[in-house]
Amino acid sequence: MYNLQPDVNYVWSIQTYVLFTLVTIFSFILPNFWKVKLVRKSKVVTVVPIGLIIDVVILVCLKGFSNVGRDVLSGYHIGFESATNLSNYSDDSVELGYRVLNVIVYNIWDNYTFFLVIVAIFTVTPVAYVAWKYRQNCPIGITMGLYTAIYYFQGLSLVRIYLAASIGLIVFDKLIQNKKNQAILYIIIASLFHRSMLILFLPYIMYRAKKFSKGIYTIILIVTFFILYILSSKITSTFSGRYEVYRNIQSAGLGFQQLIYILPIVLLLVYARKISVNFSPDVYRMSWIIIIFSFFIGELGYVITILGRAQVASLPVIFVVAYSLEKITKRSVVLGEVIKILTIIYGLVRLYIYLVQYYNIDSIMPYSTVWGWIF
Repeated sequence: MYNLQPDVNYVWSIQTYVLFTLVTIFSFILPNFWKVKLVRKSKVVTVVPIGLIIDVVILVCLKGFSNVGRDVLSGYHIGFESATNLSNYSDDSVELGYRVLNVIVYNIWDNYTFFLVIVAIFTVTPVAYVAWKYRQNCPIGITMGLYTAIYYFQGLSLVRIYLAASIGLIVFDKLIQNKKNQAILYIIIASLFHRSMLILFLPYIMYRAKKFSKGIYTIILIVTFFILYILSSKITSTFSGRYEVYRNIQSAGLGFQQLIYILPIVLLLVYARKISVNFSPDVYRMSWIIIIFSFFIGELGYVITILGRAQVASLPVIFVVAYSLEKITKRSVVLGEVIKILTIIYGLVRLYIYLVQYYNIDSIMPYSTVWGWIF
């Protein structure tokens, strides 16, 4: 158990693909049902989202009790086994927050499965919390479904950065509430689990600098991109330690795939803003910042490969889709339902593309559990 096998053992599995697809479809559907209202003696009504809770439990269990993931089966496992205290942790280059979490959990129960379940809870619940909080304006099934399709399964291997990104999601929640100090605090906390989350200062600055238009942001990021493109070889040559593997990985081009990913979201946002009479100006501005930021990070991953996975920091883009869809639905229920179906298809296509490209690299097929169940 928890031993990384040779690459030849990680092969495409139809059963695993069906399992992941069904879990994703359930995430689109389950959160919309079984909302139980509880009335207290003080006549305060509390809504218990049974469907969402079931969806969260499924996602936590699938992640926490899994026996797949290249990083989960190697470096993270070794790190946990050495986490009797901070000084004994096997890799000092790992961020402090993640090491502390290892040590705390290890000293509660030195069981790696227990640790993975804890990490799964801290990864999934922030997304579910924000999705539930904004359910009136963002269809909760769309947010949870897109999260599962686009981001969740990648976290079966890269648990640390996806945990950090879930914490980083709170940054955007605080920004939209104009709680700038709390937003900075959450950027710092997220970066304690993966330092790449320091990149969240970029959308923070973009949102706070209200005098600039999205055109200015785009120009600045384009210039930044080409500067990094020119200097990419010099930057990667400085990598050492566990990052040294990225030194000899060459640029994969300009990444037109990212354009294909982001274009439908841009069109959806523009159309929703055009037909809606009450599209919040702050949300519209934040939506553009998230889209520009997402595209920039995605393209940057083609220039400096190590930054590619940092695109998970653009996780809030799922709320851009959900908010836009809600505005369209209010104007036309039929059109809203059509776009909802197209959104589900979009999510499933994104899932398929990821699995085809990374199932072997991330060692997540065939999916197996700690009990030896293999799909």
